[in-house]
Amino acid sequence: MSETLIVALIAGSVTLVVAFINTFVSESYKRFRDGATVAASLAGELAAYEDAWPMLSDFLSSVVSATELEKPILEALRPIERPKDVVYEKSIDKLGLLGVQTAEGVVYVYSNINAFRIALDVISRDHASMSKEELKNRCVACKAALDRAATRGEVLLGTLRARASARFSPEWPWSHWLALFS
Repeated sequence: MSETLIVALIAGSVTLVVAFINTFVSESYKRFRDGATVAASLAGELAAYEDAWPMLSDFLSSVVSATELEKPILEALRPIERPKDVVYEKSIDKLGLLGVQTAEGVVYVYSNINAFRIALDVISRDHASMSKEELKNRCVACKAALDRAATRGEVLLGTLRARASARFSPEWPWSHWLALFS
């Protein structure tokens, strides 16, 4: 009788351990897959901006040069509705799936893109009433925000693509301890 009780306890324990491991691995895989999706989506959105950054930077440089030469260059610039970063806005609550440093980089790049957009919006709406010095300073600040976003965005794009294409390996609770011995 005690042998069947021991066998039942062992079988029950094994079942519980397998269920725990299965739950842990499936949740880890789900988080990994969601993080890969967020990384790929953000990489796609940032890659769409990649070709425009040099053109916008050249445009702002030419506006700064034109203010020094007293040439009107902004006559053709019309106010537009400020674009939105749909993927970024929808995935803010999932940035933690990318890891701390990648999430920080994403927020930094998108914050600078937003600063560029705000500055360009002010320039496009109010350039006619600005002094040449104010216009020049605003264009320099706008270009600086764009350059910060482009510089860090280039590195971030590689990081996001690497995260999106990474292979899954489960994070075991004891893996940190095993790393100490290897």
